[in-house]
Amino acid sequence: MPATAYSVRFARELDVDQLAILMTGENPTSGRDGAELLSASGELIRTDIRCSSCGKFGARVVRTAKSRASKAVLRQAHFRFVDPNGGDAHHPFCEFHGDDENRSAQASLLDFGSEKSTETRAVRLLVCKGIEQKLFDKRRIQELRQWFFDLKSASRFTLTTSPEAISWTRALHRHPRYQRWTFHPAQAEMPAFNWKAAAKYQFTEDHQHLFDLIKGIPIDDGICRQAGELLRKHYECQVFDPTVLQRYYDGAVSLAAFVAANGGIDFGKVRPEYYRMKGPPVALLALCALVLFVSDWDMNAAIAAFSRLLLAPAPTDLTLGNVIGLNPFHEYAAWRLLILSAQVAAKSLDGLDYDRQLVATEAALRERHRRWKEQQS
Repeated sequence: MPATAYSVRFARELDVDQLAILMTGENPTSGRDGAELLSASGELIRTDIRCSSCGKFGARVVRTAKSRASKAVLRQAHFRFVDPNGGDAHHPFCEFHGDDENRSAQASLLDFGSEKSTETRAVRLLVCKGIEQKLFDKRRIQELRQWFFDLKSASRFTLTTSPEAISWTRALHRHPRYQRWTFHPAQAEMPAFNWKAAAKYQFTEDHQHLFDLIKGIPIDDGICRQAGELLRKHYECQVFDPTVLQRYYDGAVSLAAFVAANGGIDFGKVRPEYYRMKGPPVALLALCALVLFVSDWDMNAAIAAFSRLLLAPAPTDLTLGNVIGLNPFHEYAAWRLLILSAQVAAKSLDGLDYDRQLVATEAALRERHRRWKEQQS
């Protein structure tokens, strides 16, 4: 359920109440909310409001739902996109396709006006400066959103990764692969020889080609859970190919690390040198993508734009930061893991069961040692 959508008329991202204020000139109240104020504007809304993700028209306002007993809000007012036949108007690859009524929030969108975190407050200030300095505006944010959608939708594949492949790739990522050791049966003559450690060393040697595939790619439990959810939702369906975002993602992360290291602003607890592995603050990443976009993806031009932002005087209007901004790399890490897991599985000739393979490896080492001892006697 998209909480916000883009108004062509007002050239900005708006929620239902904000749209009501601009269209009617009246302020919503507890007794008459934005959805009610817009009740007579259905046709205007249908032709003016576009989906923030795929750009489709056909919006309708869905009213707030409240508990009859407690009057507590059960569902916020939001937009629903309907085609002329009453079906889902979203593009099939839109993140909101088939899910209008079930989404409680737009995880891919950021409210730069939020005060919830250090990095978001810092980015809010820079957004205000950027708008006042005319480096970008709300129209350019929408253009960025559409550009990313068009880029992804032009490249697609059928998702056939298995859940076992994700678990296998996660297990490989956890494996202590940086410790290398070559086994020889004579080593097992040590009185306290650690067979399990030896099996892990041998596993590393046997699967080095797989470790080369996953090298340098961040994988954690959260990414794996998200990848599993995407797999359940889109299995055997055509989906975006996120690999087309690779160079843009890498550029945005590099710019974020440079700005955080050289900008003199506190962007949170994660140090810039760890952004590549842990990810930059989402608000900063989104802003970096925007600045790179308006700089034609030229890194030095984007750095120059950030210099202007950082050196500009304090903005006169802090409400300019109350803009909903796109995180164009929403779910990127999870999609990348799905593709990577398929590649890893295709090159895993001995199956995808990590524990079973460790047991088999240890058994093989013990057998080598037994035969070696026989030869020694």
